[in-house]
Amino acid sequence: MSMKPEIRQSVEVYIITKDDGTLLHKYSILNIDDKVRDELTSGFLTALNKFAKEIGFPEGVSLIRSGSLEARFSPGKYVFSVLIIDYSMPLGFMTEPILSGLAEEITRTFENIYLNELISQIESRIYKTEIYRNFRTKIDDIINKFGSETFQLYQKLILIEAMYAKVPQKWCLPLLERVSNGENVLKEFPALIKKYPNMKKAISKVNYNNAPVWEIFAIPIYRLD
Repeated sequence: MSMKPEIRQSVEVYIITKDDGTLLHKYSILNIDDKVRDELTSGFLTALNKFAKEIGFPEGVSLIRSGSLEARFSPGKYVFSVLIIDYSMPLGFMTEPILSGLAEEITRTFENIYLNELISQIESRIYKTEIYRNFRTKIDDIINKFGSETFQLYQKLILIEAMYAKVPQKWCLPLLERVSNGENVLKEFPALIKKYPNMKKAISKVNYNNAPVWEIFAIPIYRLD
């Protein structure tokens, strides 16, 4: 019943120095590393961020989208991180706060852990990127931290869509309250689907529209067989 989406997509994290655009760390959450492309991508992201500052945006770029691709920037004092998601369709706006929070937490954690190294290397312009290699485990920890909040959102979106699909509020609203209290209500779905088949449309829509987000956070989605 509960499985991750079958569709594969690209989700990557870049951590880049603000001053000279050096790529310190790259982690492919849902993709195979492509070393050839890394430096080109980090150079482009840095140039884009600097251009935004030059035309009057003090913190640079925050979010850019083009078709199925989005790049979410989060600036720190010494570095900025970019969360890049490439999927077959644009993501829904309801997941915006979680994705922004993820990018911000990655930047904050990186600077907290490597503050002394960053100050020293930025001053000398000599970067030993191997010392940042293990940061991928911290990214995994951050993702796990956001997992509970994301699972709540997943269930709420289904119940909201279910009401649009004519599943009566008298069934959906109590379940929404239980989700807000931290309960997993997926076990209630089979009975609702049996009574109101239109709920399948709600589940399919939520599963598909934000599939990369559910996969990033390893959400146990409700699978319709």
